[in-house]
Amino acid sequence: MKYRGFGLFVSCCALIVTLSSRPQATNSQAQKGTSGLSPAEQDLLNEINQARAQPQVYAGYLEKLKPLFNGKQYKTDTLEVETMEGWDAVEDAIKFLRSAPPAGPLSSSQGLCRAAFSHVKDQSASGATGHAGADKMLVEERVKPFGTWQGDIGENLVYGDESARERILTWLIDDGVASRGHRKRVMSQDFKVAGISCGPHPEYGAMCVLTLAGSFSDLSTAPAGSETKKANSTGNTETKPTQVKSSTKMP
Repeated sequence: MKYRGFGLFVSCCALIVTLSSRPQATNSQAQKGTSGLSPAEQDLLNEINQARAQPQVYAGYLEKLKPLFNGKQYKTDTLEVETMEGWDAVEDAIKFLRSAPPAGPLSSSQGLCRAAFSHVKDQSASGATGHAGADKMLVEERVKPFGTWQGDIGENLVYGDESARERILTWLIDDGVASRGHRKRVMSQDFKVAGISCGPHPEYGAMCVLTLAGSFSDLSTAPAGSETKKANSTGNTETKPTQVKSSTKMP
């Protein structure tokens, strides 16, 4: 099985599983609950909101990884991976989380979930990765059929059959991404609503799309003729990561 966090550090999976108090969630498009989210999607939203509410707790999870690093090499009894930045990326995430104020929870938006699902559906069929869809649209265009957004808008992607805890720690570490954009987006107080969709991916087994906005009006409730307010669009400029070979075929 391959794992990929689109330029993120995903090689900490083996240890993070032992740190998580949650059972590993399924990543398929499972039956939706009353919230409109599958169990995997709801778990991820819950995990994101816990990290936003308690950043120092998540700094503690990351601190436990230090003994497994030797330079850029990350090694457990069953896994050996050459990371892009090594412990430096994890330490940077810890410093960020130690000083971060708590942020309010993200509310689930049906329109943003639909936009996220459209990207999952696209890449589940094509095997592609990245923010651009087969039609070359990025998130700010992809959401338009489902409503209008206000404030900032952004998108995080993660590839691999991971638990919710692993996915949020992957975004927080943000290995190999100089801007730390994934970390900043998931912890930003400017984002109030989110859409999540998780589904299968032919190369990496599973994928999740997190779409974020300051606020979002679903098409059914949006004022007739209203235009999307394009403030700051984030999440579409990350470069494709260099793949790292390992015995477990993790990039």
